[in-house]
Amino acid sequence: PKAEKGSKGQVGAPMPGEVVEVRVKEGTTVAKGDPLCVLSAMKMETVVTAPVAGKVTKIHVRPGLSLEGEDLIAEIE
Repeated sequence: PKAEKGSKGQVGAPMPGEVVEVRVKEGTTVAKGDPLCVLSAMKMETVVTAPVAGKVTKIHVRPGLSLEGEDLIAEIE
């Protein structure tokens, strides 16, 4: 699924890439800016961070998964 543009709690992939590492679990409380996962694209790694503070309610990715831009990574409430 794709992240909804107007939804602050949905975290979308900033670019196409492969998930290298997931750094949170469902139920984890995060602060704005906390790392959620690491994506690799063209030999560069990008850390995807929480856009808002809250609790991670759903993780939609796992290591090794290929993503397109705006694919839903996680949901935070």
